[in-house]
Amino acid sequence: MTEAVAVPDVAPKNAVDRIVVQISKVLSLTYALSIIVTIYDVGNDLMGSPTIWVYDVVTTAIAVAFLIGGSYAMQRREHIQITAIYDNYSPRAKLLCDAMAYAGILIYFFVFAWLSWRLARDSVMDWEVGGSAWAQPTPVIVKVSMLLGSVLLILQCFVNLRTILRMLGGIPPVVLATFAAALAFAIYLTAMLATDGQLAWFQPLTWLSGGDFSPSITTISLLMLAGFVILIFGLGMPIGFATGLIAVIFCVAFRDIDALSIITFRTYGYVNSYVLLSVPMFLLMAAILDKSGVAHDLYDALKIWSGKIPGGVGVMTLIAASIMAAMTGIIGGEVILLGLVALPQMLRLGYDSKLAIGIVCAGGSLGVMIPPSLVLVFYGLTTSVSIGDLFIASTIPGLMMAGIYMAYVLIRCAINPKLGPPAPPEIYNIPLSAKFAALKKVILPLFIIFSVLGSIYSGLSSVSEAAALGVAGVIIAAGLRGTLGWAMLRDSLYTTMSTCGLLIWLTIGANAMVGVYNLLGGIAYLKAIMTGLPLDPIGVILVMMVILLILGCFMDWFSIMLLTMPVFAPTVQALGYDLVWFGVLFNIVMQVGYLSPPFGQAAFYLKSVTPPEITLNHIFLSLLPFMGLQVISLAIVLFFPEVAMWLPRVLG
Repeated sequence: MTEAVAVPDVAPKNAVDRIVVQISKVLSLTYALSIIVTIYDVGNDLMGSPTIWVYDVVTTAIAVAFLIGGSYAMQRREHIQITAIYDNYSPRAKLLCDAMAYAGILIYFFVFAWLSWRLARDSVMDWEVGGSAWAQPTPVIVKVSMLLGSVLLILQCFVNLRTILRMLGGIPPVVLATFAAALAFAIYLTAMLATDGQLAWFQPLTWLSGGDFSPSITTISLLMLAGFVILIFGLGMPIGFATGLIAVIFCVAFRDIDALSIITFRTYGYVNSYVLLSVPMFLLMAAILDKSGVAHDLYDALKIWSGKIPGGVGVMTLIAASIMAAMTGIIGGEVILLGLVALPQMLRLGYDSKLAIGIVCAGGSLGVMIPPSLVLVFYGLTTSVSIGDLFIASTIPGLMMAGIYMAYVLIRCAINPKLGPPAPPEIYNIPLSAKFAALKKVILPLFIIFSVLGSIYSGLSSVSEAAALGVAGVIIAAGLRGTLGWAMLRDSLYTTMSTCGLLIWLTIGANAMVGVYNLLGGIAYLKAIMTGLPLDPIGVILVMMVILLILGCFMDWFSIMLLTMPVFAPTVQALGYDLVWFGVLFNIVMQVGYLSPPFGQAAFYLKSVTPPEITLNHIFLSLLPFMGLQVISLAIVLFFPEVAMWLPRVLG
């Protein structure tokens, strides 16, 4: 389960809030600019006159928006936490944890800002330019934005911390002690950074240990894991900031001060990537679809085809869910939409509530599996695997899973029609001409799917270009429906700005921790453990699947991916398996995680729109059969890899 930080009121109340919000709202327009420029480039490519400047302009624009968006997400209290333990605290205990967490967060951003200042200063003084023919100043702009983004985050941290302390009525002793420790560490870091490590004689860990402090990588791994658990699970610190803080602490403790520069070097290399354009584009598609009503029309058009078959409306709900998944790859809005539209319809028809709930949550989570899945996008970025290949490979398994759901519903309702009665005559007893006329509402969603996946599969465009075409398709669909307006587009851009900010800064923190851990030899150490297990290769893969399934019960897919893939990906390659195939397996497991108690996000999304009598326990019980179907799908792809790899080979 993931939630925002404790304070719920996010309306701008002071100068810092207003500055952050206004800058972020202006920069959200860069996503609109990126769409226009990218579509222009696609058109030029098709006409045989490619441009040389589009790549650099778009990459620079979205990098700036990503870096500034982190402060906007913090102002809105949207950075991702793991609240499994945190939720059980009293309101005052939560505030105490938040105050202590902010002390650590400020340390991380202080270091990040200092290192970014050095990068930006050198880049501006040398007027660093990119490598293309028109010598664009991308490095200067991005590195200055890294500094500006971290400064805004520091200011927003202080504002949020002040709000928390006011709610606490002062500074409690435990918080004061935390502040004192953080201040002492900050002074030490300042001295070390300002003198380029000339104060390296100051080694408190060595002094405390009474000699040479050089623990084994096993000890370092356990200490890092303990720090991770304390910060993320105990204090409820946002994941991206906790991983960044751990990177700083362990880099200072076990490496020289110069090694800290890996944090900003990895950040620059990560955000300065054209492939990342697909992330805001898919998020913007989902936001516009959510507000335009196109998905609502899709369900209305399909349900009249359910006929007299028991379970027919449930099957049509799953078909609608599959089409919606293929439009955006995002599940939260889809589960909520189906919960508002399809669930009441099935319950009114007399469907068993557990079956109806399972259909909505399992169908709504197909966005994880069916391309253009955002999970696949980030998996590709994390493991350096072609996102297009991942989309192609997940197509058949995704459709297979949807088909298994439908077969399950039809079989159960055929055995016991009371579980899913046929639709009443007023729904299915409609002239055939009227049914075909209603299918016009399906044309727009299919057009969007074709514009995205068709352009990728045919090789006409990259994933990022296809995502931009998809946004254009969604805007056209909203315009034809009559729901397109500036207010809707504006709000969608703001939502995209905040969501991208939290995702990118989460990745930045995780990249920092992985980079430092790798410097310490940790990745090689864990890889050796995995490959050294007394199991055959498929047994090692099974162990990985079990680990991912367990983590999926308590953490979101993004956190799991960033924590496990740096170890799992090289291990999979060392075992001789294809990372594209493993990506499909990872996706299936993450879909199981969306339904898994006690923190399956699909259940919480649905609960937010269901009546009080439908409890969380009831929802989770309803999801168990569908989780079993997901595990069956996992076993099929695991033991028959051709289910995933046949289509990439044919199209490749």
